[in-house]
Amino acid sequence: MSELMNGEKGAELLRVIKDSIGDARSTVQELAQVFRESVQSLRIEESEGVFLRLMQNIRDLQYVMTFMSELNEGLRFFNEFGLPSDPITDQRAGIHLFSEMNSAFETRDWIMLSDLIEYELSPLLLKEDEWLGMLDKKLAECAA
Repeated sequence: MSELMNGEKGAELLRVIKDSIGDARSTVQELAQVFRESVQSLRIEESEGVFLRLMQNIRDLQYVMTFMSELNEGLRFFNEFGLPSDPITDQRAGIHLFSEMNSAFETRDWIMLSDLIEYELSPLLLKEDEWLGMLDKKLAECAA
């Protein structure tokens, strides 16, 4: 076990990470569901209300991305445990997808945006949820 894990700061960091995983999983699951519902609304109507909800969903996604960035920063101290990278930041998949979504939004290509959300973003969020669950188990093993 690393010096960090043996120290008080390492134990505290591990506790904070573990405590945040449950909330993160709930948020990611909820966000995946909300985006799926937004897609249905976006395909049916192009109203201001639909766009406002979608914009809020995107802001919420930005908060998740900020959290994931901070989580990954904290996990750097536990590299020796062989923790896999999360699906969103792995191979920059998230950045590429968000760039495509932004482009579709700017060009008002609602079909493309709907497809990206339904077929790429929602599955990516569900993979993120699975990764968080796996991470929680792996960190529990490391702490034991």
